[in-house]
Amino acid sequence: MQLHMNLSASRIAAGAINVRPAPFVRGAAAPKRTSRHIVRAENDPSTPPPPQGSQESPSSSPSPPPPPPQPTAAAPTVTEVMGFSGAPEIINGRLAMLGFVAALGAELSTGESVLTQLADEPTLIALTFVLFSAASLVPAFARRKSDPVGPFTPQAEMTNGRAAMIGFAAMLVYEGVQGIALF
Repeated sequence: MQLHMNLSASRIAAGAINVRPAPFVRGAAAPKRTSRHIVRAENDPSTPPPPQGSQESPSSSPSPPPPPPQPTAAAPTVTEVMGFSGAPEIINGRLAMLGFVAALGAELSTGESVLTQLADEPTLIALTFVLFSAASLVPAFARRKSDPVGPFTPQAEMTNGRAAMIGFAAMLVYEGVQGIALF
């Protein structure tokens, strides 16, 4: 068994590194055979060169320079966020899901159509839509991607949002043609 370590020769010579055997652990069996450890030292570029009279061999090559730091991502522009299949579709899908479920729930409990509900509480509905839109835009401009949790993936959200948009539009058309609430 060989142990390879990159250590600075000057640190070993200066006594900064002490090599001691591992302490005995009570209850552990003693090793059956001893192993030989080989420690090889490389020149560290951050340490000064050894004095002229030292016996260091120049066989080791200098390590390559560290890679440059990764550039940070710039904030997205408005055209990137508001592009096709971007934030507008996500926001419209979320608002359609919210509106469809809320309208169906209100129709079941009160028997009023969607347009009657909108006439009864326009401020609260508009405020809810503005808050949901702002909450959807903040992560889009910060380039934050949420990790999927089980079946809740971005693709599933997009599909559900599209279905909710179609369902909400169909509900509005039905109520407009019939003149009564769906339920």
